[in-house]
Amino acid sequence: MFCMNCGTKLPDHAKFCFNCGAKVPDGLGDGEAASVAPEEQVPDTKTPVTEPQEESVPGSHFTILGKYKVELPRGTAVYNQLWAPFNREGTRLALLARHEIRKHLKEHTVENPVEFSAQVLAYCMSACGPLFEQAVDLLIDHDIDYVTKKDLWDRLDDSVKSTDLVQAMLADQAAIEDYEKDLAVEKQADKASWRGGGFGIMGAITGTIKASMMNTAQDALSSLGRSITGNSYSDRLENFIRDRSAKRNYPAMACDFISTICRFDLFTEVHRLLVAECDLPEASFETDKADSRRKNLLERFANGKIEEEDVFKGLCSCLEITGNTLPVYKALLELEPSAARDVFQMAEAEGEELDLARSVWQTYMKNKNVGKVFHFPDWVPNFLSRPFYPVAGPAMLLALLIELRDLPQMFRREESPHVDIALAAGTYWIPADAADVSFWGMDSEVLLELEKPEQTDWAAHDVHFHLVQFTGAAEAWSNGIREKKLREAQEALEAGDKAHALLAFQLAAEMGSAEAAWQAGILQARSGQQDEAQWSAVEAAVLGKKDAAWVLYQYLKKKQNEQCAAYRRLAAKDAQELVAQGKFAEALDWYEKLVAEGDGTACFYIGQMAEQGQGMEEDKDKAMAWYEKAKSLDCEEAGTAIGALAFAQGQQWEERASAETGEQAMADWQQAWQSYQQALAEQHPGADEKIRTIGLQLGKAMEAQGESVKALDYYQAALAQGSQEALLEAARLCVDPRNETFDFQEAWHLYQKAAEDAETEADEEAVQAEWDSRKALVPLEERVACLTEAVADQMADAAYYYWGEKLSNPLENAMKSYGSQAGVEADEVVVLGDSTHSLFWGKGEEGFLITEDGQLISSLGTKISLDELGPVAYREEELVATISGTVLARFKGQSDEDPVFCGLLNEIVLLLHPRRGDTGQIL
Repeated sequence: MFCMNCGTKLPDHAKFCFNCGAKVPDGLGDGEAASVAPEEQVPDTKTPVTEPQEESVPGSHFTILGKYKVELPRGTAVYNQLWAPFNREGTRLALLARHEIRKHLKEHTVENPVEFSAQVLAYCMSACGPLFEQAVDLLIDHDIDYVTKKDLWDRLDDSVKSTDLVQAMLADQAAIEDYEKDLAVEKQADKASWRGGGFGIMGAITGTIKASMMNTAQDALSSLGRSITGNSYSDRLENFIRDRSAKRNYPAMACDFISTICRFDLFTEVHRLLVAECDLPEASFETDKADSRRKNLLERFANGKIEEEDVFKGLCSCLEITGNTLPVYKALLELEPSAARDVFQMAEAEGEELDLARSVWQTYMKNKNVGKVFHFPDWVPNFLSRPFYPVAGPAMLLALLIELRDLPQMFRREESPHVDIALAAGTYWIPADAADVSFWGMDSEVLLELEKPEQTDWAAHDVHFHLVQFTGAAEAWSNGIREKKLREAQEALEAGDKAHALLAFQLAAEMGSAEAAWQAGILQARSGQQDEAQWSAVEAAVLGKKDAAWVLYQYLKKKQNEQCAAYRRLAAKDAQELVAQGKFAEALDWYEKLVAEGDGTACFYIGQMAEQGQGMEEDKDKAMAWYEKAKSLDCEEAGTAIGALAFAQGQQWEERASAETGEQAMADWQQAWQSYQQALAEQHPGADEKIRTIGLQLGKAMEAQGESVKALDYYQAALAQGSQEALLEAARLCVDPRNETFDFQEAWHLYQKAAEDAETEADEEAVQAEWDSRKALVPLEERVACLTEAVADQMADAAYYYWGEKLSNPLENAMKSYGSQAGVEADEVVVLGDSTHSLFWGKGEEGFLITEDGQLISSLGTKISLDELGPVAYREEELVATISGTVLARFKGQSDEDPVFCGLLNEIVLLLHPRRGDTGQIL
């Protein structure tokens, strides 16, 4: 049978509708079918008889972002309908209990944990009462009329016993009693105060059940406010009891008790009875499978293996089989915040929206994400008081609105239940059930989409809008309201009805009228509402009323409030309306007035007028001067304007240079270069490419004229922007001893970078070959000096290599052992290698030294010029000359250091082609 109200298919003998809650009329579906005419009883054999298809249960079908489908099985949809009120109300009661008990504990000290636990238990069970009544009603509606509230509590006896709250109470009682025995304190009379009324486990449960049946939740809550004194024991016992109390998280235990008993265990018991006796479809979940799928999807997406669309489809499939939807909802919101409306709608169908909202909001607030994603603009008045809830993103807003609706005790102040919400840039959906809230746009890009804008009396709901724009169906609606209310306000003013005029102006201001906000402020000021008048002036200034911004600037300037600069900038921005209207002279007068006050934004707008020839002759140089002045006065927009204008000027100089020859062309190219450099400093798009191209071009031109220093400057600027060719040209200038720019160490670094940046292996080999050939032209002394610097830089922590100040003691031993015999003075040695680091250094034939003129002397008796040596290799802890095969030194135990040194020696100093013409191979 089907519901007469909404059409939902219902099981036989159902007494109410799962979907809308409507009662099923008595007799509908009971007994035999009503008699029908014979012709109606015999089907037409000519027409195929089709069985009526089972209609889907409302809440079975959802769509996210208009394209991702969720199709819940019938059993799951029916389960969600029954579960939703228990889930929603259980969550609300649990969170409220935690809040109330936490608030109570701020004002009261727990002196007796057993008695306090019992009182918390009484409060929790009393708070659960309405849900137990609802459970009984649900069962009666399905003809299960033999189950009472007490029966349900009895069925949940084991669940209650296993809760942390009850377990803590029992543990505390046992511990205190044991401690008293240890102290040998007579307490028989005192025990009665704990056990009286049955504070054993069954007595406690029985007593609190009676309390929950006889008292309201408020009665139980008020009992928490009693002073809990207990009896007077020894100081040690009192300290012991208080220490145990301090370790208990009563708010969390109360929250968990209600959530566990009411949300889960109670409904599980009720659903089991309904399935067993009323032929309801069973719900089947594969939660573990869904959890694993969700984790895999998110991990693969994070690693770039799948696209966002694949993740959405996969998460939707998880929702169809999981019994733990909250992690999936959160994953969807993190993946795409704009899906908030759809996700919360799915959560609402199973009563999970409050739990989801709480989770989203806690993540937003507790993880300190507020400061990362939300920033108040500089115009938010520090001279007026108004507490805001800052919100960034549609998911955060819906979470807050749900909490304001379901947990007003936690989010609304008693003295002023109206809430102000500050919105960062984004598009937000406002549900029609929003109430007692004002939405404030903190960015020019705050867009609101309203549910049923024309059918909802927002003002009656005490919902107001400030500094926002509307989109969708709300856009035309807001425009109509604005024009209508402006007319009403003017008519009311003419009729002398200032009260009506003020209300109309305020509503027009909410719809985006700067003039209406300004006029509202004037009326408020005249009636003595000074704070309200200033807030209206702020709105007018932000919406574009320059006079409002100027008045606020003057007011704050007199008070020496640093925020005056923000309103001076607003006064400049608001005057752009004059430019748009072609009132250039009036706009220029306004800007010059602000420039006299030191406003950079006004300088910026004058620069724009000069650049575009608005109200004055077009003058790019004058515009640039104004932009630069604006930047010096901290105008944020000025840098972008400087970059764009400089780039355009660079293009003009480039065109002129292309049409010229000789010195004039060179001068024009240099002017283009300067302009592009200025554009690059402001990070203008395309400037880096121009610097690469023209820098290389001018560098070659300077090099051709013999001006190597200027050429190097151009090359370095081009290579800083990624020019590989300029990099090599700079390296060639630095490696050539004939040039004024000769710097062998810099040349080595440049060739290293060129090899690293080479696109192909062949290019890398070509760079290496060029380096090998070019360094052969550099004096050996320069190469050795570079080697010393490289060793100091790349082997700073080496244990068995010495240079500079590190040479003193090890060098003395080396000189005694073999250095003096080779005819070398100690002050000529720049690098020493010693792998034994022993008192008898050199006797094990494990070292060498290098002099500043490029001589290598080893402990094996070898002395050779590094120019004659050719490449060396590190093989099995031996330093070997690869051309001759001569062992130069042996090493012990520092294999990580030795290959590094060999590499530096080969790369910087040694030549591939010794004088005799042999070719070595670097291994």
